[in-house]
Amino acid sequence: MIDVVNSSYSPDQLYINLIKKVEKYDSALDKKALKKAFFFSLKRHEKQFRDSGEPYFSHPFEVANILADFKLDWVSVITALLHDTIEDGVASPSDIKNNFGVEVLGLVKGVTKLSKLQKPNQEAREAENFSKLILAISKDIRVLIVKLADRLHNMRTLDYIKNNDRKKRISKETLEIYAPLAGRIGMQLLKEELEELSFARIDPLAHQSIVKRIDYLRLKEDDFVKKTTNIFFEKLSKLDNKIKVSGRLKRPYSTWVKMQRKTISFEQISDIYAFRVVSEKREDCYKILGEIHSIWPMIPGRFKDYISTPKPNGYASLHTTIIGPLGKPIELQIRTKDMNEVAHFGIAAHWVYKYSNKKIKMIDKKGSRWIEDVLDIIKNAGGPHELIEHTKIDMYSGNVFCFTPKGDVISLIRGSTPIDFAYAVHSGMGNKAVGAKVNGKLALLSYKLSNGDQVEILRSEGQSPQSNWLNFSCTGKARSQIRKFLREHEKDEFEKMGNAILEKRFKDIGRPFNKMAINLLLRSLSYVNFRSLCVAIGRGEIYSEKIINSIFPNIDCEKEKKQSSNNNKNESIAIKGLKPGIAMHIADCCFPLPGERIAGIMTEGHGVTVHSIDCATLERFSEFPERWLELTWSKDEEKMMQIGRLDTILLNKAGALNNITSSIAKSNSNIINIQIAKRSQDYFEILIDVQVIDIRHLNNIIAALRIEPDIYKVERKKI
Repeated sequence: MIDVVNSSYSPDQLYINLIKKVEKYDSALDKKALKKAFFFSLKRHEKQFRDSGEPYFSHPFEVANILADFKLDWVSVITALLHDTIEDGVASPSDIKNNFGVEVLGLVKGVTKLSKLQKPNQEAREAENFSKLILAISKDIRVLIVKLADRLHNMRTLDYIKNNDRKKRISKETLEIYAPLAGRIGMQLLKEELEELSFARIDPLAHQSIVKRIDYLRLKEDDFVKKTTNIFFEKLSKLDNKIKVSGRLKRPYSTWVKMQRKTISFEQISDIYAFRVVSEKREDCYKILGEIHSIWPMIPGRFKDYISTPKPNGYASLHTTIIGPLGKPIELQIRTKDMNEVAHFGIAAHWVYKYSNKKIKMIDKKGSRWIEDVLDIIKNAGGPHELIEHTKIDMYSGNVFCFTPKGDVISLIRGSTPIDFAYAVHSGMGNKAVGAKVNGKLALLSYKLSNGDQVEILRSEGQSPQSNWLNFSCTGKARSQIRKFLREHEKDEFEKMGNAILEKRFKDIGRPFNKMAINLLLRSLSYVNFRSLCVAIGRGEIYSEKIINSIFPNIDCEKEKKQSSNNNKNESIAIKGLKPGIAMHIADCCFPLPGERIAGIMTEGHGVTVHSIDCATLERFSEFPERWLELTWSKDEEKMMQIGRLDTILLNKAGALNNITSSIAKSNSNIINIQIAKRSQDYFEILIDVQVIDIRHLNNIIAALRIEPDIYKVERKKI
């Protein structure tokens, strides 16, 4: 027998040590299967060696040990031993299936797919990699845990790689993807080690500096942790004599992140020490908290109760920061033994098994809600940029916990609004949201939620997602759903525009626009259906010259286009930047007014549509800069009335509407249209079109309306 990892151990001894470790926590262990997997992997990898010079088998063996340390089931441990066999070509899928069964094969293939992800050297590839990763782990979360253990061992042995650029790339990938994933499923110990190992390779100077300062503090105040721990135990053991108290200095990476986030020096960090009290029972945690706060002063705003409202990954604990026994700020965590297991091992600690006829059934799977949300984002993302943006938003942000009217807890990211809350409950609720009640009071959809808020979403069947919701939505799920709807709505608008352009072009050349002409176009231009052709025309992906020339090659399109433009010339409003003879239209999505910045969008066969510079519709044309025109209002233009639209929310009470009309009349404006958009028991929303001279006139009207007591909100309406 050859030595594998340590010269003092033979493979037989290594196998015995591994099997003893697993059987301590997994009574369903199939020892024969584990032994078979151990020696199968050893034999298949015997001709391979790592960069360190060790036999390659040392890697799968150490990955299996890491999983055993996290108390993963024996099937996961076997998967770790075999996880590189298919990828390295030393075993086939049929070998794994015939020797270890379908379940193990599925897990090994899942890990193999993740190992084959391409290097994330561009956004599209990074998004594709992330999609594959989430899709793989959604089938079985153990695939991710094995992959995380695999990455952890690779990071522990990374210094054997001589190429520094490669080491930094692997470390950056670990810090940006694998460490946050470990955190999302609650595996805090694994997350922290991945962060520390990555930090040391990415920025060695900063890492060494922080480590030196922490080591200096540890030597200087060597007795501080011991004395404080003893004081806590002495004061609290009378409540629970089985409690355990421990303390430590915070880790280098978390210290560095805090310094960067708050732009402070190491010396300015107040709560550099963290202590933990572990009790027997849940109710004892609150007794201990009360005792602590009665003895030592709490720092306001630093208390969090994750026991009554656990984090999405299952983490539960009481957090408080106090001025401790020796006058230093101390962060204190109070939890039970079970909570401590979850805090350390995360989702692995939730794997509870029932044994019946040698079948194993997982009855708890915490952390799956986040994976489901990411799958939803992948499904609805409009491209690589959106996918990466949405998933990273949710991966790196802290939590805010709010409640439904029935008391259900909804976990959101910090900075979330009622629209994020609505989409977190259900996409249908988000799409129909018109407002909210937060703690019983009316609130806008843009209101920032706080921990403990009770939120009721107000809905209307006539509502649909608005582009301005993207300005205040925070969660990846909400933003992906809003963008999905807007893309579909955008296609409808482009279809209408394209159809109108086609009708006009056929009319200009005096040809019938009928079914026969449409079929001829589809065949000539190779479009699947008429809708896709119209959308392409509306987007400007194909121009009318090509369309007409494809079926009427003898038509002079330039002559027809010039004639058409001259016929549609609009001189009612003076705008600088337009060439003579080009048709001009004021956009009815934003109603731009003299005095504000404007831009024009050129559409073939339609002319130029003038928008206000902040109109959300312009975002749809960001990929077509050649269609933009820089426009300004003419200074010589005579004052003439334009249309301004107001979106107003009124309290539902007698006389409220009369107050609005009177205020508008006093501002020297005339109402030309009123439309009730939504109505409820508490309020109603109306759209009002008013005649104004310019943007200043409209702003004066808005200012006058905002001082009316019955008006909850008034703003300029833009689609």
